[in-house]
Amino acid sequence: MATPIQLVQRNLGVPQTGVWDATTDGAIVAYQHGHHGPYPMSADGHPDPQTLANLGYYEPESIFSSKWRDYLAGGKHPSTFPRDVATAIDQVPRWAWAATAATFGVFAYLAYRSDKKRRKE
Repeated sequence: MATPIQLVQRNLGVPQTGVWDATTDGAIVAYQHGHHGPYPMSADGHPDPQTLANLGYYEPESIFSSKWRDYLAGGKHPSTFPRDVATAIDQVPRWAWAATAATFGVFAYLAYRSDKKRRKE
């Protein structure tokens, strides 16, 4: 099975070494300068999503939402806020979130009992 780098190298027509070497980097820059494919690319040598889509590495329609497909076609960059929040939440272990939830549950129960006693008085 070919690695992702080998697939990119095969589509560029360079030797499939499996490592990102100077030949692959030069081929990417030349490919980006040639403005191949439907998606706009900047000739910086970075294999960005537009370059990979133009190389046929994947079909954007099959894996991206409409906002990201529009961005690939030259539109506005979509917000990454939901992804960033999910990533920040995942930095804390789940047991810590469970302990925090249990602690607040205990406080809520104690507040409920205290309020119930006050109403009886």
